[in-house]
Amino acid sequence: MARITYQNRLENIINNPYCSARDKDFAGDLLTYYKRNRKLTAGRARCVKQMEERYSPEACAKIQRLRDQGEDDPEILSLRALEGRCEPSSWDKGFLESVIDQSLKGRELSPRQDEILNKIKERNSEEAINSRRRWEADWVVKPRLSEEFRVMMDYYRANPPYFSNIVTAFDIAESLEGHDYTPSKKVWEKVCEGKYAIKVINAHWAEPKYPVGSTVVVRATAKQFPNIYKGKAAAVISTTEPIRNASKGCKRYKILLMGVQKPALVDEKDIKIYRAPKA
Repeated sequence: MARITYQNRLENIINNPYCSARDKDFAGDLLTYYKRNRKLTAGRARCVKQMEERYSPEACAKIQRLRDQGEDDPEILSLRALEGRCEPSSWDKGFLESVIDQSLKGRELSPRQDEILNKIKERNSEEAINSRRRWEADWVVKPRLSEEFRVMMDYYRANPPYFSNIVTAFDIAESLEGHDYTPSKKVWEKVCEGKYAIKVINAHWAEPKYPVGSTVVVRATAKQFPNIYKGKAAAVISTTEPIRNASKGCKRYKILLMGVQKPALVDEKDIKIYRAPKA
């Protein structure tokens, strides 16, 4: 019995009627290399084995079935059903469109594609869809959710690059008339339930220590103010300014310093009640 060489194996792949044009070209390059060197590197040998598995009798039978049944193939129908459960314009839907096109051409999915497909199935199961619908309903009837998300978007916008892609998507949606950015529950939890986020949100909802109309003074320890403003009386004109840090006393105020026309923003920790000098 004649010895089977890599030349025989590669020629079998090239002559296989189910072999894709891309794989034929690749196998031809490997064959040229083998004829020149009379051996293949470990990596090239592994590629030969992978192509033989891709075009095994079982795999070729599946390719033929797909060619015969096309869109009526059970696997294609299953992928179409999964695609229909994905959110419109989502990455998952785009990936499935590509996978379906690849499958209809009789090309096997790679291990990595199989891994991604399984994750998409989990994300778009009936249970996951029902959970997503419950979240979308909560988003409408519980305005506190959107308020806290907006607070954190202000915070992260001022502290890049954290969640910069989410901030950008939020800003784009907000700039379009009639559009509202609704994050997934997972995104909301990532943005609003972190250690620092909880501090910011708690500060946002906290009662202001110095209500609007209070007369305060900038503390000597307030680093962002020039010395000429420290100790000068100021009127509190807003207590709901976007919070910029997550430290104690981070609630944000807008104040108007006496003798200064332009309002200033300051953290709660950097002001105190003004005490008029004793006569």
